[in-house]
Amino acid sequence: MNGAAPEASVTCLGEALFDCLAEERGVPKEQVKTWIPYPGGAPANVAAALGRLGVKVSFVSAVGQDELGEQMLDLLQSRHVDLTPVQRVPEPTRDVLVTRDEAGEREFSGFGAAKNNEYADCFIDADLIPEPTIKNSVALVTGTLGLSFPKTAAAMRKAVSYARSGPCSVLVDINWRPVFWESLSHKAVQMVSEYAGGADILKLSEEEAEWLYGVHSDQAMKQPELVLQAVPETVQGVLITAGGHGAAYCFRAANGAPLIKGFVPVLKVKVSDTTGAGDAFLSGFLYSMVKAGGLSAFQQDGDKLRSAVEFAAACGGFTCSKPGAISAQPTLEEAKTLMSTAKTPA
Repeated sequence: MNGAAPEASVTCLGEALFDCLAEERGVPKEQVKTWIPYPGGAPANVAAALGRLGVKVSFVSAVGQDELGEQMLDLLQSRHVDLTPVQRVPEPTRDVLVTRDEAGEREFSGFGAAKNNEYADCFIDADLIPEPTIKNSVALVTGTLGLSFPKTAAAMRKAVSYARSGPCSVLVDINWRPVFWESLSHKAVQMVSEYAGGADILKLSEEEAEWLYGVHSDQAMKQPELVLQAVPETVQGVLITAGGHGAAYCFRAANGAPLIKGFVPVLKVKVSDTTGAGDAFLSGFLYSMVKAGGLSAFQQDGDKLRSAVEFAAACGGFTCSKPGAISAQPTLEEAKTLMSTAKTPA
């Protein structure tokens, strides 16, 4: 993409793809008759959600020179996402097959047009990572899927080094998806944990807390400090999500004060599709982080931190009420309305 990049409040780096959602629920991949494509990919989801909430955001990725790539970029542009850092490559834009159970919970079931390591997002060029954009951001947001592809992994690490050279906080969403790792699955724990250890904030699910750090899912939600204690001391906070069971958090406080921790229940909504709910949750948290002036504001004020997690839960809950990771994302007004009108389950 061409043109001068505006100053960004958040930079999202990673995959942009299409989730092909099974129309039929409760059946295996082989029995699905109709796949409905929805734009997605965790970093793209977060960027789009931030744009919808009114946050200035830049997106760094590699996207195919194909129709799916054009659709993705048109959508992100409509959300006012800065696409200057997007790289266009000859490889196809990724399509992922997603099945759903009867309750709407999704499972990643494989790929469509190409092999796992032949998609555009495998080839983000480290030499084209925009250093000034990242340095000027409040936060750099990445997942970990790109670590399984050497070229993209190098770009991710370079982006983190740029963030480290400025005031930008690094937020890593573990987002464990086995189908992306294939032959590297035996190395995944080491690779992901090493990369995650360089974050300021970690966002992970209760299952990922157990998989990566050996903290049982129940313990992770009741005692999120156990997860924080399992990561390097340079990590300042953890956000732990448990789908319909709520979210827990634990952050290191300023000036050596006691840890700031808590639990936020979900809001009661009629679930249509949970795809992208975690990404909407993360965007809500980042919205509050930008508004507060950065991570340090949360470490100095536990009430601000809790409010940020509550708003994040509202954004995630709203997204569950409609199909599609991006199309279901709330506006600022919609998220605030849900917070004020919805009840938490008894």
